[in-house]
Amino acid sequence: MSSQRGHLLKRNYIFAFLILTIGFGGLLGYDLYFKPYVLSQTVVKIKVGSGGFLPKNYELKTEDLYLDSVQTKDIPAGVIRSIEQVERKITNVNLTDGSILTESLIDVSNLEPQQDEGIFPIPKEAIYAINGSLRSRDKVDIYLVEGDSPSKNQTGYSPTDASAGAPGDLAVSGPEAAAEEESQPAVPASKVFLSGVTVNYVRTEDNNDVLDSENGNNNNRFTSTGKVATPELKLKKRDGELLGTYLEQGKKLWIVRVE
Repeated sequence: MSSQRGHLLKRNYIFAFLILTIGFGGLLGYDLYFKPYVLSQTVVKIKVGSGGFLPKNYELKTEDLYLDSVQTKDIPAGVIRSIEQVERKITNVNLTDGSILTESLIDVSNLEPQQDEGIFPIPKEAIYAINGSLRSRDKVDIYLVEGDSPSKNQTGYSPTDASAGAPGDLAVSGPEAAAEEESQPAVPASKVFLSGVTVNYVRTEDNNDVLDSENGNNNNRFTSTGKVATPELKLKKRDGELLGTYLEQGKKLWIVRVE
């Protein structure tokens, strides 16, 4: 009887030890593997001194960034996962130590204008044609098209070709022609006036952003939250000034999406 009781007691000790071992092993596995590798993802965070912050329009350096593991449930949309993706990029807002970087916080698409650039809105009356699928961050080529110039009696439109003159222009001769030629900048030597221009924003007539859906851009482009009315383009200031000169002459813009 005592031998049987001792055998049962020994077996219970073994079971208790196994349960304890499995429990500790499970906790260690959860903390050391499952939690950091299965329930978490690696993201890029900001590193600054105690009480400091990185200001808006600051150019990020490698020493400002580090990788950290964050639980999946706490990761925001558009999170940055690679340091190389944001090195030398410009901040859109002030950032404090430990901030998780997302595409909305950093100018990952180089939309922010530099010192010699500006964001130029194009009025809808200056547009000859534009893609209805245009969205922010697209690239466009801009063609000059003859419009209703104050100095020319024009009724139609035709693409400007500097090598053959502006098709559809009325011939002007004598001193008036020389004066007009001297006062107006030369039409570009190519049909493409500006190439690879970045679109910062695409606005509707009520000044809302045009998106693919209410949840944002998804690049399907089959539907949109509004009709394209006014694009805002990032241009070199000298290109913007020249563009303004052509618009004053009555030329219109054919805006073609290329990316």
